[in-house]
Amino acid sequence: MLQILIGILIIALIVLAIIFFYQKRIITVTKELSAQVDALDGEKLAKKLDSNHLEGLMGESLKKFTALRELYDHDFVDDYQKAQDLVKSIQKDLHGKAVFSTSSQVTELQKLVSQLNTTQSKLKKGINELDQAAKTQSDAIKQLREEYNAFGRKLDEKSFDYGNSKDELQSRLVNLEKKFEHFSDVVSKGDHDAAQELLNDLQERTSAYQKLMDEIPGLYRPLYAVFPDQLKELKSGYADLTKQQYRFTDDDIDKQVDELEKERQMALKKLANLNIAPVKEASEHLTTEIDRLYDVMQKEIDAKPYVDKYIHQLHRHLEHAEKQNQELMNELQRLSNSYTLNNNEIADTRQLDEQLKDISKQYHDDIDSIEKHQAIYSNIWQQQQEAEKALTEIEEQQKKINDSVAGLQSDEQRARKALQGFVSDIRTTKRRVGNLNLPGIPQNYLDYFFVVSDEISKLSNAMNQPQIDMEEITKQLLIVQDDLETLHDKTDNLRDSAALTERMIQYANRLSNNNDEVDSAIQKAQRLFDKHDYSGALETIGTALEEAEAGSFKRIEQDYYKGLNN
Repeated sequence: MLQILIGILIIALIVLAIIFFYQKRIITVTKELSAQVDALDGEKLAKKLDSNHLEGLMGESLKKFTALRELYDHDFVDDYQKAQDLVKSIQKDLHGKAVFSTSSQVTELQKLVSQLNTTQSKLKKGINELDQAAKTQSDAIKQLREEYNAFGRKLDEKSFDYGNSKDELQSRLVNLEKKFEHFSDVVSKGDHDAAQELLNDLQERTSAYQKLMDEIPGLYRPLYAVFPDQLKELKSGYADLTKQQYRFTDDDIDKQVDELEKERQMALKKLANLNIAPVKEASEHLTTEIDRLYDVMQKEIDAKPYVDKYIHQLHRHLEHAEKQNQELMNELQRLSNSYTLNNNEIADTRQLDEQLKDISKQYHDDIDSIEKHQAIYSNIWQQQQEAEKALTEIEEQQKKINDSVAGLQSDEQRARKALQGFVSDIRTTKRRVGNLNLPGIPQNYLDYFFVVSDEISKLSNAMNQPQIDMEEITKQLLIVQDDLETLHDKTDNLRDSAALTERMIQYANRLSNNNDEVDSAIQKAQRLFDKHDYSGALETIGTALEEAEAGSFKRIEQDYYKGLNN
């Protein structure tokens, strides 16, 4: 029985503990939610949404304010009251029999507090938007009024910067001020949405007007004060220079100046109507064309001293080149009687003569235009520079042609001297071969000898023509020289082969009694020697000696050449 009582007491204690902790949690949550409810700005919202504010509103602003007031009255106030009543109910039930029913009440309270916070945020946002619109528009009224006053003062105080544009600017300023007054009226009546649309349009127009005020002085000043003086100066300068016999690459400068003046006046009219784009285009065109016409006239003024200075120098240069070309042609004609000219020297010199005629014609045309006061000096100066360059190139070409033929006579003399040497050389070679006292001369040597002799004869014949081709003769000289050197080598080989064969046979005879192979080689080498095959004979006997007595061939050969050198 005691155990049962103890068990009942333990269960009761557990239940009491559960109730205690449950009550404590609910009390904590309820306090937090109650604090949130107390923190709501109900009174501030009520003041902001007081019906007295309705008198200063109309249109969309009034609708927005009314909607905010209804949201406050029907949602915020009702939920606020429900939340307060629910807090009291929860606090009461926590200490009564309905303690466990408070959980659902707490959930409902949480929902109400969330709704209240959301509603309060919407109300604050709406109220702030209305307040901000009112403030923005109020500030805009002040700012725009100051800007329009500044525009008016600027037009009065600096009217000279705007010229005839001032009338249209004042007219537009009046229109802006009318729109501004309408905007101010709508703001004062509280229709902030409608006022905002008017403000956006007004600010855009004001910005465009400000841009006009900034741009027009920079456009008006050159059109009114700068371009007229420049055009007058161009007109008078053209007249003065024309009287001084100047001519220009543009032959209608006075008409161009008149057209530019018309363009200037038209631009002023467009500027008076505030038609800015074509005025900018006209100003750029006027600036470019005026500068160009100044350059056209200045170019002639600058060119004349150069033309006057270099006209005689060019004439001297031309005469020198013409004289030099004639002398070159005479020399080429003379040389062509004796020599073949292979590089178109005469044709090239005639072409240079044609160039000189063209330069001369242009020079005399320029002189004629100067004497008739029709000269465009910049063109003549350009032509003078081109003529000077052409004359320099012509003289360089003349020198090149002259250099190419200047050595023909000296080349001929050297060629004749070389030919004499070749003739002497071939005769000497012939005597050398005869002095060898050989039983005969190999046919291949004779063939080569006669080929070289024929080449020398051909060269001699070419040099004895009435008109000689030094280029071809030079080629033949080189060929003969090379072939003579080869003939010398062949002659030396002929001499050496015959002499060494005789020495080898003499030495081999000492060994032939005891060596049949050597004896046989002697007989074969002698037969070849008698047939004039000296190289074959030397190879035959030399090979046999080396086999019979190693080193003997080399020793005999060294003794032979040693004797030659001594």
